[in-house]
Amino acid sequence: MPAFITESWLRDNFSLTPGTEVHLPATGRLTPAARAMLDERQIRVKYVDEAGRIYRESDAAADAAETNLVRVHPLTGSDQRATAACQLCGQPVAHKPDALTHLDSQTLVPKNDPRIRLRGKLDSAIAYAVWAQAELDPRERESILAGWLADVRSGLGNVLRAEVTGEYLAPVRMGDLDEEAIHRLSHDPLRYFGHDHIVPEASQGTTLARLNLLRVQIREAEVAAADVYIDREFNVLRPDLMQALNRLGSAVYVLMLLSHVAAIGRPVDVQKLSSWT
Repeated sequence: MPAFITESWLRDNFSLTPGTEVHLPATGRLTPAARAMLDERQIRVKYVDEAGRIYRESDAAADAAETNLVRVHPLTGSDQRATAACQLCGQPVAHKPDALTHLDSQTLVPKNDPRIRLRGKLDSAIAYAVWAQAELDPRERESILAGWLADVRSGLGNVLRAEVTGEYLAPVRMGDLDEEAIHRLSHDPLRYFGHDHIVPEASQGTTLARLNLLRVQIREAEVAAADVYIDREFNVLRPDLMQALNRLGSAVYVLMLLSHVAAIGRPVDVQKLSSWT
């Protein structure tokens, strides 16, 4: 790990898709050019020390000669610890019962709350994404598949973070593909991949099988989100979350298509996919 983190080091180690998040060693320092690139792409930066503790730069540190780090919550990025209260009675809770859990930093709810169920589905989807990443073979780890799969994993983390904090979720991207391109590729694969829609089966191999499991987990999270964020009058209360989960599922299907056409010896030029209409 270099003492100074440069643009080239970031490019070698991260996909750097706009709106994602990177975790850097706490001992590293960004060069001005590297910082400018991350800021331009609106990539969040967190730092990790040898004990796994998570930090962000303090608000006054951006122009400092040395980075001043503040320890934060791994998911929300907050450096504040609030007193939680019961959602039913509104009273502070000194000792959290096993039947309750945090809805946010200040509110405790029963563990069968629909939003907690949604977060469980998102957690499962993230776990499957990490598993799919870890099981890529050496050849696949050097391909576009690995970088785009990392973007899906980051996108799922962004969904979970936005659900917990209530922050607006920016549109999903996978590499150079925006939401429109992801939708287009997933709905007309014969045109863009030279292969029609696929129905997963064992003969297609383990990578495609794992990606399909991930797609299914994202689909289940989308349905759980619909239970929470579509009311009885069909008003969508969090269209940003619903759109993101829909497109992330489509993005994984695009990865399945990429994996399959490569396996049968008909890979596509991925550089054309983002601009091909």
